[in-house]
Amino acid sequence: TTILQSNKASLVCLSSQSGPFADVTWMSGGSPVVTGISTSTAVKQPDQTFHISSYLAIQASDWNMDKVYTCKVSLGSQTAEKNIKKSECLTEQQ
Repeated sequence: TTILQSNKASLVCLSSQSGPFADVTWMSGGSPVVTGISTSTAVKQPDQTFHISSYLAIQASDWNMDKVYTCKVSLGSQTAEKNIKKSECLTEQQ
């Protein structure tokens, strides 16, 4: 997670899969997120896997309220998901 401005934050989801046509979706509190998403096209790697990165721009206030965000990656019948929230992230001590 990277703080972009005083009132914005950006979550990053990185995926590596066997095919180029994975579908990346974001959820917040169990509901689909439809705005603030930027997802790359799949990039083929030397090991024949495909990497995708997806970014979700959120309000820092939502992040600070410890909302749970989920990145879900689907490829055919296979699905993987990862939850993230502020209280589970490591932060640098100032």
